[in-house]
Amino acid sequence: MRIRRVVVGAILLVLVGGAVWVVLWRPLEVSGPAPDDGYTRVRGVVHVHTTLSDGGGTPAEVAAAAKRAGLGFVAITDHNNLDAKPFEGYHDGVLVLVGSEISTASSGHVLGLGLREDPPFRFSGDPLDALDDVRLLGGHAFAAHPSSPRADFRWTAWDLPGPWGLELMNGDSQWRAAGWGRLLRTAALYGLHPGYALLGSLTPPDDTLAQWDRLLAARPVAGIAGADAHSRVVVRKERGVRFPSYESLFGLAVNHVLLDRPLSGEAAADGHAIVDALARGQGYMGLDALAPAEGFFFTAESATARTTMGGTIAPLPAPRLRAGGRLPAGARRRLVRDGQAATEAETALDLPAPGPGVYRVEVRVPGWDVPWVLSNPIGVFAPAEAAARAARAAFPDPADPPAATTILDAFDGPTSFAAEFDASSAMETPVVVPGAGADGSGAARLSFRLGPPGPGRPYTWCALVSRQPRDLTGASGLVFSLRADRTYRIWVQVRDENPASADEGTEWWFASVRPGPEWRRVAVPFARLRSINPNSDGRLDLDRVRQLVFVLDPAAVEPGTQGAIWLDNLGLY
Repeated sequence: MRIRRVVVGAILLVLVGGAVWVVLWRPLEVSGPAPDDGYTRVRGVVHVHTTLSDGGGTPAEVAAAAKRAGLGFVAITDHNNLDAKPFEGYHDGVLVLVGSEISTASSGHVLGLGLREDPPFRFSGDPLDALDDVRLLGGHAFAAHPSSPRADFRWTAWDLPGPWGLELMNGDSQWRAAGWGRLLRTAALYGLHPGYALLGSLTPPDDTLAQWDRLLAARPVAGIAGADAHSRVVVRKERGVRFPSYESLFGLAVNHVLLDRPLSGEAAADGHAIVDALARGQGYMGLDALAPAEGFFFTAESATARTTMGGTIAPLPAPRLRAGGRLPAGARRRLVRDGQAATEAETALDLPAPGPGVYRVEVRVPGWDVPWVLSNPIGVFAPAEAAARAARAAFPDPADPPAATTILDAFDGPTSFAAEFDASSAMETPVVVPGAGADGSGAARLSFRLGPPGPGRPYTWCALVSRQPRDLTGASGLVFSLRADRTYRIWVQVRDENPASADEGTEWWFASVRPGPEWRRVAVPFARLRSINPNSDGRLDLDRVRQLVFVLDPAAVEPGTQGAIWLDNLGLY
């Protein structure tokens, strides 16, 4: 018994000593010269959820937590909505930005920052549509949690065009990859020291960094840290606990944005400056819970030019790469060139660029396997190659739709299309309106008021439907002209025969298109159509098409929306 008491006492002593050590632990001290690169540094966190989607706190609580965490800005990105938009602006010195995390059906999620307005349409769930909608709304896109352990969160649309960036660190991915051992340790230590506990849950983002380097080989790609903060853990359906707190998450991994000039205090201008800097990669990510990272710098300077992270400089005259600042004792700077470690040292990096390439810096602290600082890259390229890289990052000019090989309906007379809608919605008839077409001829009109879902009517819709069976064998897609009284998204459906389907024996293959106030021709390739039918037979049978449908529902526009869309010269190509 005495030996047992001694052993138990020793264990308790170790546990108490460990608990005291955790309670007393503080972020590491930093030392060294302060940056003199001329940029204003602003600390902030992006990718935050509130009660307007699946978060635990209100936008006001998010702003208050950001204030306590010492942030200059925080970006709310609720799922598939911008309902927090009225809250955007300065709150007690913290700039609140409102974007959205857009879910796609097959390729992961897209973070849209800097969206200038809450659109009248709903995001379609298609990854290319998501990037295009973010562009239309004046924002910048980032692939969210690209290497998530959860397959439906993982980004797979690596070949999509455009200047979209990447979340290099993501709070949701980190805890999912941590494993139960780390998570239990985090939960046990959280009450003693939230920052230390959360640091212990982090795992190295090696897969994401490798994918980032592959993308950087072709084009500029900005990297950010995404908090993915919910301040809520679901313990059973519709119920959750507030853990971890917004404040503790906001102090963990921080985006340090470098601005060309100090913030003005004018919310719209300052928000534009911050999001543009994030999109250019003009900044870096720091684990501020481990050590304050606002004193880091990484520059390239030649006799004729100077730049920082997110910039490009010519290889001649040869620029010097410098990285350092106020760092913890023993921190090691690693210079990465084109995805490979070029040099590593405990002293400040100061060396001539050994040649063209993409250069970035990782700063690592002994005892921690996650980088303390991840810099955005500096490109060292001749002007011609820099221009080529910028061109590869641009959205391609939209191609002219192909000419129709067959006209299915010119809407100049009788038509097989009819107005169909649920009992809570309304549409005007007749469908064909003479003189309303793109060339002054007739056009089909979908004049609608979309009703709200409710008891006994979970689905509401307004549609132009042709129930004429067709054999479209040999065609590549549909082509038509569209115009609307404002910008919407509308579903284009090709319904083929599928006896296993519960939808009148048809399977619905669909894509979304976005009409606006000006007439434009649109091509919808059959190869782009997708189905979410649980009894899908896996293919669109063009020889057994039973319906063509243009439909609005609550997944396309908000219930209560009223407007008109015109359709002309529907054909095949």
